[in-house]
This record gives sequence, structure tokens and C-alpha cells, in this order.
Amino acid sequence: MRMISQLSSVIARILFAKNAQNYAEALQMAQNAYDQLLGLNGELVDQMDAATLIMLLGEKEKIKALASLLREEGEILHLQAKPFEGDAKYEKALALFQEALRLSTSGDHECEAAISVLQTKLKAK
Repeated sequence: MRMISQLSSVIARILFAKNAQNYAEALQMAQNAYDQLLGLNGELVDQMDAATLIMLLGEKEKIKALASLLREEGEILHLQAKPFEGDAKYEKALALFQEALRLSTSGDHECEAAISVLQTKLKAK
């Protein structure tokens, strides 16, 4: 539960910076959150594929947390007119949300909604 609370706080700060068009600050907050919340180096997150990240994280909530951060980064990159980088974040986030849903024993509406939105964004390209 603690990680969920921390993630919510980080996402709120990222959204605030994004809405203020402080994109570099918002991206830096996401990169810092990888380490603070998940113990992962941001550069390594960028270099690793989704399967490796899933193996490293192991837990559904950590996988969802990373997927949420990647989705936010993807949105910011799109706002910065960097569609290829943004789509790469979206694709990795999608794979992570799909795995988190698979790990859920009774379904997960948050994952299902995120998957639907990401699939729509990626198909629109």
C-alpha cells in the first residue's frame, strides 16, 4: 500500500509539471521515481525490454507502477513532438500492463482501462 501512495504522489507531481509544460522536469521526476520506488536505474529501464523488467520486478504492483510511469513518459514525449520515443514508452507500458493483468487473480479494471487506451493510441499511428 505504501508504494501505491508514493506512486500516486509522484504521478500527481508529474502531471502538475506536465500541465505547466515543464516537460524536462516531469521526465526527470519519472526517471527519479524508477529508482526511488522500484530500485531501477532509469537508463537501464530504457534499455531493457518488457520481459526483462517483468522478471526483475516480479510483483504485480511494481509492474503496474513501472507501466504507469512509462505511460506518463510516453505522453510527455508526444507533447514534445517525439512520437517514436513516446510510442516506445507506450509499447513497453502496454506489455507491462498486460502482464500485470495476467498476474491478477480477479481482473484489474485499472489495467484493462490502461491497456485499452494504450492500444488505441498505438493503433492511431
